[in-house]
Amino acid sequence: MQIRIFDVEHGGCALVSTDNGKHLLIDAGHNSTTGWRPSVYLPQNGIYQLERVIISNMDEDHASDLHNLRQTVSINAIYKNPTVSGEAIRYLKGQNNIGPGIDALADMMNTFRGTAPAAPDLGGITFDFFWNDYPREFDDENNLSMVSILRYPGLNVCFPGDMEVQGWRKLWERQDFRIAMSNVHVLVASHHGRENGCCPELYDYGWKPQVTIISDSGIQYATQETVAWYRARTQGVTLNGKVRRVLTTRRDGRMLITAAPHEAYVEVGL
Repeated sequence: MQIRIFDVEHGGCALVSTDNGKHLLIDAGHNSTTGWRPSVYLPQNGIYQLERVIISNMDEDHASDLHNLRQTVSINAIYKNPTVSGEAIRYLKGQNNIGPGIDALADMMNTFRGTAPAAPDLGGITFDFFWNDYPREFDDENNLSMVSILRYPGLNVCFPGDMEVQGWRKLWERQDFRIAMSNVHVLVASHHGRENGCCPELYDYGWKPQVTIISDSGIQYATQETVAWYRARTQGVTLNGKVRRVLTTRRDGRMLITAAPHEAYVEVGL
């Protein structure tokens, strides 16, 4: 199993390749500086079908290439916070603020019919999904992010979208969520490492992921100010002979997590 985390600036895009030859995409952001897009990368690498596309957050930086992606590859199923409809996405964004990626997401919510079975064989990978309800609990896109925990023997990876502290705390009221987070090995930092995604309660019971990954670009939105905060709450992994606790796409570029049952390692700059 492999997880490729791409450098898409202050956005999100990760490709999961399963042991049985299937592929999933977690977010569909692109890099406006380099021109990198998943809609181009996937066909260039012989990938023409995605078992799932998971959109963790309904902001453009997590879906900015979705409108192109659905033209170049076959998508069997699309996942996002199920309490937010296509009409609600348009309402939340407003007609003047919706980008082409989120516009495509809203359209797919109304017209898309996937072909994948409810529980496809993902080569030993399973997912736990958690979200806050719209509009009962929250009415902002960040706290309506869908937290996705990818599980593989010996490796659990959390993709939380842009969840902010208030949303984390609401989820933290659930025992099943607390249990699910307690054995996460790799945390992709919420909201690209911004301070409003740093929730101390997640670490109350001694949980420390082995590595924290921040998807960010140049200095903006105070993301660089939280590296020390995450470093103090992360165990660390040995990478190129050094112990690293926090990795950033800004500094390290693309990342590759390779796992066999009960064994995993990370590479950067690929």
